[in-house]
Amino acid sequence: MATIDWQSYLHPSALQPPRTHLVEAHQLLGDHLRGKVAIDCGCGQGRDTFFLLENQYRVYAFDSHLESLRQLSTHPLAASNPLLDLQHCTFSEYRFPKAHLVNASASMFFCPRQDFYAVWQKVVQCLYPGGLFCGHFLGMNHDETDYSDKVMTHSKPELERLFSQFYVVSWQQRHEMSARLTGEKRQWHIHTLIAMKK
Repeated sequence: MATIDWQSYLHPSALQPPRTHLVEAHQLLGDHLRGKVAIDCGCGQGRDTFFLLENQYRVYAFDSHLESLRQLSTHPLAASNPLLDLQHCTFSEYRFPKAHLVNASASMFFCPRQDFYAVWQKVVQCLYPGGLFCGHFLGMNHDETDYSDKVMTHSKPELERLFSQFYVVSWQQRHEMSARLTGEKRQWHIHTLIAMKK
């Protein structure tokens, strides 16, 4: 087995800590909120889902990759947990329930361009006023390669328009060399946002 495969085997995403922006969003909501509901978009093997369950959220989680969902469902926190609703579907197929928190860690940019804006409206509409969105977006490519058939990118003005109905709490940007998104190693401009619905 190749080194990278061993790394994936020894450190699957389900065993990694929750993403920092999700922890921050949870802290912003506070523990005083009762009956809190969260949606984990593109939940994968559950690294963020498990954090939400540990913090007593009613969690609605979905992903289009069945094997990831199988692995998630075998975890002791997930198995037969009445607080977890797990669905195998795409962004466009998912029916978003009302929620206090929507988490989209490394997932929104896989939503097909033709579906994205309708999905985004569902995200906005499902959040209660004062509810939080946290997640990642990809910035525009700075080279001549067109990846629009594989991942969705946004310019900064486009992101500002997307979040016109929110108060932006945190907006961090970083550049990362990776081949994980398209199979071809290149530099990605990643936006991490936490925003509160007005």
